[in-house]
Amino acid sequence: QPRLAEGNRREDIDMRKTLLVVAVFALAGSLFAADPIVGTWKVNVAKSSFGPGVQAPIREQTNIVQEAGPDRYEIIVTGILTSGTSFSYKAAYPKQGGATIGAQTMQSVLKILAPGDWCFTSLQDGKQTGVNRVVVGKDGKSAVQTGRSPDASGKLMEGVLLFEKQ
Repeated sequence: QPRLAEGNRREDIDMRKTLLVVAVFALAGSLFAADPIVGTWKVNVAKSSFGPGVQAPIREQTNIVQEAGPDRYEIIVTGILTSGTSFSYKAAYPKQGGATIGAQTMQSVLKILAPGDWCFTSLQDGKQTGVNRVVVGKDGKSAVQTGRSPDASGKLMEGVLLFEKQ
């Protein structure tokens, strides 16, 4: 009889070890999963707003957010202004957040508030010029960017961009 109890105890310990190992791997996998903001996002201009009485300054815009190695994100933005002029730029940020990598006079600082919740502060010659926050929806298929930044004339512009994941 004591052997049976000891055998059950061993099985219980083995089962607990197995469950612990499975739980650790499951947790580790979720910790290293890509941020939900990683992907290709297109602005839905019709569902976006650019402030009272302000016409949309863009005709279209696509943002590609990708992991560029183990320690940084890369963001590529392309689009067309309502004037027909195309634009594009690329920026790299440390994964733990921080200033754009390699930027000189125009810089942006990323603060990751949570996975899928990023805040960008724009700087020109060290002075803050704008703030934008991007939050991915619970569905993972939409994101909202709210922000304030000056337009070409220096007037403060507020807007809300609705992004759809491609």
